[in-house]
Amino acid sequence: MAVVSTQTPSSIYPSHLLEETPEFQDVIASSPPPTDDADLAAVRVGAVLWKLRSSNAWYRRRYWVDTQNMRLHYEPSHKPFWCNAKQHVDILDIKDARLGWKTDVFNLAGRLAEKKRAKDPQRPPMLREDCCFSIIHGRENKSLDLVASDPETAATWVRGFKSLMTVVHAVEKRRSDQQWLKLLFNQADKDGSGALSFDECCQLLLQLNMKIDPEAAMKLFQISNVNKRKIKDKQAIDAEEFIQFYQLLLVRPEIETLFRKYSEDDGASMSPNGLRQFLEKEQSMKDVKAEFAVGLIRRFDPSPSKEMGRMTLAGFTALMTSPMFEILDESQRDQVVQNMTHPLSHYFMASSHNTYLTGNQLTSESSIEAYISVLKNGCRCIELDLWDGPDGEPVIYHGNTLTGTVPVKDVLNDAIKPFAFKTSTYPLFLSFENHLCLEQQAVLATQIKDAIGDLLCLMDVADMKELPSPEQLRNKIIIKAKKYMSIGLHNAPSPTSNSSPAPSPTPGKEEQPAENNQSSSQPVVPLPDANSSQQEKTLQPIAKDLFDMVNICEAVKFHGFANSLKKDKCYHISSFSEGKALDLITESSEEFVRHTTRQLVRIYPAATRTTSSNFSPFPHWAVGSQVVALNYQTNSKEMRMYRGFFRQNGNCGYVLKPQYLINNTFPLPLQHDKLQKYLKVRIISGQCLPKVGENENSIVDPYVTIKILGHSADTFSFRTRVVANNGFNPYWDEAVEVFLRAPELAVICFTVKDSQTIGASRFIGSYSLPVNHISPGYRHVPLVRNGEPLSSATICIQVEMKDLND
Repeated sequence: MAVVSTQTPSSIYPSHLLEETPEFQDVIASSPPPTDDADLAAVRVGAVLWKLRSSNAWYRRRYWVDTQNMRLHYEPSHKPFWCNAKQHVDILDIKDARLGWKTDVFNLAGRLAEKKRAKDPQRPPMLREDCCFSIIHGRENKSLDLVASDPETAATWVRGFKSLMTVVHAVEKRRSDQQWLKLLFNQADKDGSGALSFDECCQLLLQLNMKIDPEAAMKLFQISNVNKRKIKDKQAIDAEEFIQFYQLLLVRPEIETLFRKYSEDDGASMSPNGLRQFLEKEQSMKDVKAEFAVGLIRRFDPSPSKEMGRMTLAGFTALMTSPMFEILDESQRDQVVQNMTHPLSHYFMASSHNTYLTGNQLTSESSIEAYISVLKNGCRCIELDLWDGPDGEPVIYHGNTLTGTVPVKDVLNDAIKPFAFKTSTYPLFLSFENHLCLEQQAVLATQIKDAIGDLLCLMDVADMKELPSPEQLRNKIIIKAKKYMSIGLHNAPSPTSNSSPAPSPTPGKEEQPAENNQSSSQPVVPLPDANSSQQEKTLQPIAKDLFDMVNICEAVKFHGFANSLKKDKCYHISSFSEGKALDLITESSEEFVRHTTRQLVRIYPAATRTTSSNFSPFPHWAVGSQVVALNYQTNSKEMRMYRGFFRQNGNCGYVLKPQYLINNTFPLPLQHDKLQKYLKVRIISGQCLPKVGENENSIVDPYVTIKILGHSADTFSFRTRVVANNGFNPYWDEAVEVFLRAPELAVICFTVKDSQTIGASRFIGSYSLPVNHISPGYRHVPLVRNGEPLSSATICIQVEMKDLND
């Protein structure tokens, strides 16, 4: 039962989050206090819940939230003493809180419960959906599936977690705030004395990934110890002094130099005019008004100087490290800026291969979480491999392998329906690989209608001359599938009331596109199979209800560019393996470009990539291939570049092609080897780089690499020197210049690695983005690992760019 509380927000929320946190105060002000307070109080007090690991594995434990250390704890645990598994979940690792059966574990258990109830209607329900909720956490999107004693408790915990996540994630965005520092202080204060000794501070420096000379650390410690407090005859600093100690560690020479350059004669503060000059000269901002500069001072400076309209070094540092000065052009981050009224064939589309898999192609699990993850990341084409399942209901898995299965119904209801348009409102494509019998195809059609029927694109394509635009198809789901399946004639299923009467109109050795979509009374035509003298094949229409759902994205066999130009319709799509596509590019690149101005093309990884590795998308984008599908679950360098390319245009999953790939003028811009863009990047420093590996006492030796990929003429790489024993604030100050010929397709990737004396360097983090959308001036590059941002881990750079066509 939810706890009803009359306490004030300050008695419910942890004090270290309440104090001086603008984001937190905004959250409190905009939320209904009574409900949120009661919900958060309930999760802090805790409750006895059942943890569901599988349909027959239940564990009764008490769960509660420790707001001091931002953790969800549980007890008791009966793991053996040699098992080091932690008995908590960090709040910062929580991605979502869901009420009901919204995970693979609950869906399986729920189906079992419903079957038992169907056999014995008088039997009390084994599992009530309104008492169930799930916590999704970690980079692998693990689910903690819990069952409460009543629906009110389940709803209370979900609301409580959503409120807590909002607050904590808002605070996490500004980790240099005093609230984060006080949290670090509390964690380091093992004995609860309210102060840290020098040894405890040194341990904290190791956690911050910084190894400095003990004498230098002692000097900073003594400077910070204003009150000269002692514990057990040793100097110790309190929380406020610890904040000063940390800020001394954060001294940034490059920022201080800039500040002095534009500050007044005394160098202690910067006027609005000085800030305006900095923004115009260094950051390439145009026509900056004095009022805008004053607003920035009031927003970022924590000192009383802001009341006098002046910015201190602390305020300038806060401004320079804010999202305002991240490397990606601010206009590209959260809004669609490209023209979205072109035909679909004029756009590149973020696309996933075998979306359901969580790992390799042979033995990994299939999960709805994999679909949810890619949809949240802006993917606009997801794949469903459809196979006959038990109880007459289709399932998804990688056929003829040991991968797990997931029911299609669960994917439709718990992943596609709620998340299809959460990140992007532009059309979502469902790429079907259909291995279903006619009966289960009919079941699939019913499941689609029930779950997303109102979202389906059902367009008449009879007279269609060009594909509709993403703008016309907003909030619509398009099914990509074959309308005809190749089957053995002697094994052909008997016609059913749900089967389409239309046979293949143009028989041949391979499947051919239908000349029109109208039904025909012609008989099924047998096709001779070149590989078998005994077995004949035919093209059998798919189930009629499913047949009618396929319109603007009908999958057909490819018979050459000349044949496609003559016979294919604009709504036909062909798929090529990466190897086949490269062969076609080598043989007929100009015909390939001409083909993709009119029709969609899908490229997928080779079957030999059993580890779910990826291929480079750039050769395929260079000839206009729209649907280049990669394995999203693999954090490969190709996938990092891929994510970077689609960061533009508001991460909506669609990127307009360069004009020469739309107007069929390829490859004229590159014929004369003309240079289009000049780029100079100065790698200055790094901040808060996390440790890698299991050795808690090891300190990283970081270096930075820059790689540019795009058109084959624009490949470039660079590497800085190694900075030994410093992941906290390494300093490089190295610059590099590059000239580009096709910047529209170029992506730049910044990667930070930990140098190893023996063996390969270890990956720390990276960030990729389109070259054309780099912001000039002094910028911060926010590092990402496994698709998740690394809190406060950045590199500071200076960028200079020139368009050489001007």
